Amino acid sequence: MTIFQHRDEKVYFDTCTVSRLFDTIKPPNVKAEAEKIQEIIDNRILGGYAIIGSAAVIFEIRQIKDDERRMATEEIYNSTGADDTPLSEQSRARAQELRSKGLKPMDAAHLAAAETAGAGCLLTTDAIFIKICARKNLSKVRVINPLDF
Repeated sequence: MTIFQHRDEKVYFDTCTVSRLFDTIKPPNVKAEAEKIQEIIDNRILGGYAIIGSAAVIFEIRQIKDDERRMATEEIYNSTGADDTPLSEQSRARAQELRSKGLKPMDAAHLAAAETAGAGCLLTTDAIFIKICARKNLSKVRVINPLDF
């Protein structure tokens, strides 16, 4: 798919997607992911898709211990114009259900928020998160690596 094939779609960024831009070790796959994420951010208006996040993303960004990395990640996240999906009681219950199916707590919160927001896909660089969602068919939201966007 190209970015233009996502017109009118909501695209959820989890925290590792946003922070990938600041990973200091750049093996080829990490470098390619960072470049693709920047392309997605840069082309969101032309591509006609909306970037969304949630209170879970903000919470995780605030947990980044390195002050410089945290501030840079916050700045990029804020620059995306992401609509922040609140974590409602319904999404919290859905996150709990997703946890019972094998997702880590924050991954479950991200996927529940993406579902609540009506996202078409959730971008993550977490290969285990992607594999669990694919294997267990947990959601209508496609959980994919940014390189597959």
